[in-house]
Amino acid sequence: MSTDQPYVATIVTVSDHKAGSTEGWAALRATYRHLAEQDYREPVEFLLVENEQATASIPDDILGLVPGLRVVSTSGTSSFDLKNAGAEAARSDFVVILDADCRPAPGWWRAIYTHRVAHPEAAVISGRTFYEGEGLLSRVFAVIDRTYVDAGDAGPTQAISNNNAGFTRAILLDHPFSNEVGPFGSEPHSARIKASGAVLRFEPGMLAFHAFTGWDMVREERRHIGFSLTRYRQLHPDAVNGWMVKYPPLWAAYLVAASTASDVRRSLRFGRAYGVRWFQVPYLWACSAVTHLLEIPGIRLAFGGRDIGRWNTYR
Repeated sequence: MSTDQPYVATIVTVSDHKAGSTEGWAALRATYRHLAEQDYREPVEFLLVENEQATASIPDDILGLVPGLRVVSTSGTSSFDLKNAGAEAARSDFVVILDADCRPAPGWWRAIYTHRVAHPEAAVISGRTFYEGEGLLSRVFAVIDRTYVDAGDAGPTQAISNNNAGFTRAILLDHPFSNEVGPFGSEPHSARIKASGAVLRFEPGMLAFHAFTGWDMVREERRHIGFSLTRYRQLHPDAVNGWMVKYPPLWAAYLVAASTASDVRRSLRFGRAYGVRWFQVPYLWACSAVTHLLEIPGIRLAFGGRDIGRWNTYR
């Protein structure tokens, strides 16, 4: 790592949801309180990135929750715009992206910093994400939604978390987040970074708890995911299975079946780590089947040439 930087890392927080809601500020407060409790033995920079129209409405108490918090104002409106602005404004060569509704667990910072020191070759280090809540549904959906990046133990991975991950600043400047397929563009971002030959790693101790609001959240997220996976292949026919989008029924059937099968495999490998016991796994499989059927409305939007923005509460 560079020795002439004033900070070893920049922690950037942004919100996926429309700015200014009472719930959004409450989530950010909780995230900052848990960030403030981390074990920082190194100089760390904290950035809160907001759209320029929302900056003035940030509650004053939030600004004092973490030391030296710097507010970055940008004309961008999407979550990805804000994350890119954070990377550009960072004063370190390592940028940690943490969504405002992702509460870091104790040891979160120490885990990512230790991993970074041990593997300076890594361009991206993704963390593990659980969902808030004590119920079975939150644990089941953490497996369905979040284990795509999980490698089990610390080590190489083939995917990137865009809510809880650290990036070299150079890789983010060279390969910024893109809005071309909407706010759920993790796959194309991962593909571009992997194509550059960059090293992707996973750190399970970099644990964060993401807000979870049940089936309403699942329904909306899955509509976006169905749209983004389809639109990505429409725009990039050389992508994996890109040829299938020429045949809409085949693509929809494949996506639902393949995604469900992937959940089955990952549930057997990671279910226990996410608190799902063996006799609860069949319930997870049933939830998975329903979940991926909920992607079909988004697939239809993409094939109809329509914009996901009209059906979007994410930014």
